[in-house]
Amino acid sequence: MKQKRKIHKDKNGLDYIKESYFVGGKMKFRKVYVIDGIPAEDFFEKNATDINHYLNCEYWLINKESDREEPDLSDEKNRDLPF
Repeated sequence: MKQKRKIHKDKNGLDYIKESYFVGGKMKFRKVYVIDGIPAEDFFEKNATDINHYLNCEYWLINKESDREEPDLSDEKNRDLPF
């Protein structure tokens, strides 16, 4: 059974998990910042919109026109509107 990683707080109050790795036979640690228990990169990848990807220059993550769903513009839903 895998143990749940302990979430630490840095001096600015941000949550992170310590991830260990070896370099030249010595153990080093890196901080992996988390949001709601999910690593920050994965959280942003799941919840970001195309505008967020554009502002962060992550053009390869933007959905293409063919991937987007077309909005339903039929009048059946809008018949009861007064204008």
